[in-house]
Amino acid sequence: MNLMAVFAHPDDEIGAAGTLALHARKGDRVLLVWMTKGEFASQFGEASPLEVARVREEHGAHVAGLIGAEYRFLPFQDTFLTGGREEALALARLMAEFRPDAVITWDPLDVHPDHRATHRAVLSATKLCRIPKLVGEAHRKPLRLYHYPRRELLRPWVYVNVQETMEVAEAVFGFYRAFYRWSFSLEDFRARRRLLGQEAGVPFAEAFQTDSPPAWPGLP
Repeated sequence: MNLMAVFAHPDDEIGAAGTLALHARKGDRVLLVWMTKGEFASQFGEASPLEVARVREEHGAHVAGLIGAEYRFLPFQDTFLTGGREEALALARLMAEFRPDAVITWDPLDVHPDHRATHRAVLSATKLCRIPKLVGEAHRKPLRLYHYPRRELLRPWVYVNVQETMEVAEAVFGFYRAFYRWSFSLEDFRARRRLLGQEAGVPFAEAFQTDSPPAWPGLP
């Protein structure tokens, strides 16, 4: 299968890193897409947006390598995402090229406006990629839209057993944590996946929700 993950900024992918690595390890094609380079991140102090973009693009490339994924940065500006037609059409054309079976992205309620906008753009793109006059060869294969789960959203949950790829997920988290000096510890990171694993009856899990029937193509 082909699995696409679309996020607003490098480091948004942390919550899905084990799942993406699991698919890559099974021989599936995995494509990480970032809508922006996160050039306005506050952790960089007085560094220019161009310099921040350069560093964060390197971060994305490094993390994609850890996961075993292909990656792409789209040319939109940090904090300016709207979820509008231009963004959706850029994603739709990429979907028509990559032909994903499933898409992971942000949830629609996140506090960051770029995250909510990314969700809207992905949702629209899953329709626009079916229109040949917009994208060339249409991608009409059914797409399932998954996002980080929220209890308040009454949608089916999908758990993925990431015991096999926890070391990759931890490496991704650890890379960002070391750079940004986050207070959130590696044990905190493990505890979250351990808790999700308890809900699913496995040692460690990542969780998603879906707008479609709760089936995860290619995984039990």
